Amino acid sequence: MNYYVLMNDYKSSLIPRYLHAIVDTNKQVNENWDYEGSKHSFPYYMKDPKCPNELFLLCGQNIGALKFNYYKDGHGHIMSDSFLELLTSFRITDFFHRKLLATAINNGEIIRNDMNYMYLTQKDNLLDLEKSELEEDRFGSLMPHKLVFNENVLNYDVFSIDRTLLSGYIFLSEIAAEKLKKERIAGLKLIKSDDAFKEYDIDYGYDIGSSRKRVKRKLP
Repeated sequence: MNYYVLMNDYKSSLIPRYLHAIVDTNKQVNENWDYEGSKHSFPYYMKDPKCPNELFLLCGQNIGALKFNYYKDGHGHIMSDSFLELLTSFRITDFFHRKLLATAINNGEIIRNDMNYMYLTQKDNLLDLEKSELEEDRFGSLMPHKLVFNENVLNYDVFSIDRTLLSGYIFLSEIAAEKLKKERIAGLKLIKSDDAFKEYDIDYGYDIGSSRKRVKRKLP
């Protein structure tokens, strides 16, 4: 079975290269667009029972139209109500999510109220580490040249993996991917898992050659 990776389509006018916003538990308003960083580490704080059910997406001056249905932001995922409903209709791994209220920092005005913030727990038992081709780069991250999944993955249509540079991305089974393709949702792209690392390189300017560990030459 083929698996796909859900990625931001930066060629789409809906998807900003950088989202001028932060997630926080508190609504901040400042007419000069100034704000303080969150005291919490998101998206991981959503695992804490103390995390409120509603969070704020504090939007800066250059936030843009904010019309996307899905946006990967670090290891968190921002999505519309309809996209969340679609994603959770499949067999999905454990996840945490909160309502996300997008507000303008300068005046507190609500920009969007139909958004959600999701974090999928990253599974470390889905990869066949012997058959996968992984290479540690000089920063300590694993380059996923080839991903081979074991039979545990058959329990899910939507999941996330640990260990590699594709950690935190949403992976989809062929069934889920085909359903998303039919929806024709702008601003996202579905890349086969075999090609996902190459696409990652393009999106983030990651150079495999210069990222490889330097091999010390032995003196003759």
